[in-house]
Amino acid sequence: MPTFSPLPPTMLTPCLLCLQDLGGTNFRVMHVRLGPRKGQVTACDVEEVTLPKEIYTGPGDKLFDYLATTLKSFIDRHRAAAAAALVPPSERSPSQQMQSSQDQPPLPVLGFCFSFAVEQDGLASGKLLAWTKGFSCPGVVSNDPCALLSAALERVGRPCRVAALLNDTVGVLAAQRYLDSDTEIGVIIGTGTNACYVERLAALSKWEPPAGDEASGDGRTAINMEWGAFFSPHLPRCMEDLQVDAASPHPGKYLFEKLLSGMFLGEAARRILVSIATEVEGLFQARPKDVHALLADARDASSGNMLEAAAATIPKPLATPGSLSSATLSAIVHDCSWGLRKTRRLLVSELGMHQPSTRAAAVVKEICTLVAKRSAQLTAMAVLAILRHNGWADASPPRPVTIAIDGGVYERFTAYRTMLSKAVSEQLGERSAELFPLIKFVLSHDGSALGAAVLAAAAVTGH
Repeated sequence: MPTFSPLPPTMLTPCLLCLQDLGGTNFRVMHVRLGPRKGQVTACDVEEVTLPKEIYTGPGDKLFDYLATTLKSFIDRHRAAAAAALVPPSERSPSQQMQSSQDQPPLPVLGFCFSFAVEQDGLASGKLLAWTKGFSCPGVVSNDPCALLSAALERVGRPCRVAALLNDTVGVLAAQRYLDSDTEIGVIIGTGTNACYVERLAALSKWEPPAGDEASGDGRTAINMEWGAFFSPHLPRCMEDLQVDAASPHPGKYLFEKLLSGMFLGEAARRILVSIATEVEGLFQARPKDVHALLADARDASSGNMLEAAAATIPKPLATPGSLSSATLSAIVHDCSWGLRKTRRLLVSELGMHQPSTRAAAVVKEICTLVAKRSAQLTAMAVLAILRHNGWADASPPRPVTIAIDGGVYERFTAYRTMLSKAVSEQLGERSAELFPLIKFVLSHDGSALGAAVLAAAAVTGH
């Protein structure tokens, strides 16, 4: 999908910007000052706010009013601090006082990072195609998020100039490219997953840039792949993946994401463990008090139905959807303690197992590792497919390339980074020794918000 985003230069006219980053149930506001030197950020202040569930599932206008109110408070606080740093009115010369009374402060420039599927028709306009990540606010799908935010800012008395609309993946690419001109791909691996890359305008078939559009710059632009929606019958899916999909908010959609992202890694592993528990009797034992209660319920409800009685021996938390989080999966994969003591403690506290054995812990760790490794291998495959598409490996000689990545899975799951690097090296095959050293993976923490600042600055300064 075209993003209308200019490729950010590594040097920009110094400017002050505000950003709003909405990509999940936490959102961020950021105050950034870009400096005159290459990749320079002279000031940055970030505030993170948690959205109440009634906001991200309630009416759309309430969501944008909440965003606007938070942003207004943030901007007002920064303007008050800036005003306090100026010469006090009592100490100003008559000419300074006259100039101050005549000056009208310019509208704050805002970059809006809106990390949902949007079909853009301009750098600062588009329409939401569908909600994901648990959002279900009516009145937003098929409407322009920038227009809705601008209207809400007017309602709260803090109008802003929304100069750029982008998703988190484009933001990560823009932020890292501002710092490193070799950056060609931006990837998010967190609650969800997506990627974007730099493409030649001449290679585009779905979108023709407006004549004379300065966003074309050097003849390239950022393309939002929405790769979470990719599907192929050749993807390595098992029965439990089909169950995860069927139980998800959007069955049959975002199937690649359901194999990669943090929202689904733990659940896929949990369902595989439940299958193992039904086949290997006694491997994962429930607490005795839970077994007695469940067997009594089964006898009362179905006169001793043996299937229900057998199911009662599976720990109830293990059988409960969502009980194995991706954070717990990560902790299990990282466990190197003697006899996997850390894992066994987690199996008791998180999955309700009774005195799990070292063998049981080893099985759980193996499954969690396999699920994470599959995600890393598929991510590697998709990244290399982009590099193959843009001819990187066929260049003579191949140039260094930077891949910017953000998201909780990549940032906090250290073993995942190792798995991804190893998968890329393996999939390069016989050319690995030549090509792998040229690929640099960079964690772009808070890159989505900084990228919004960079693109907004490029838009307002004419770069």
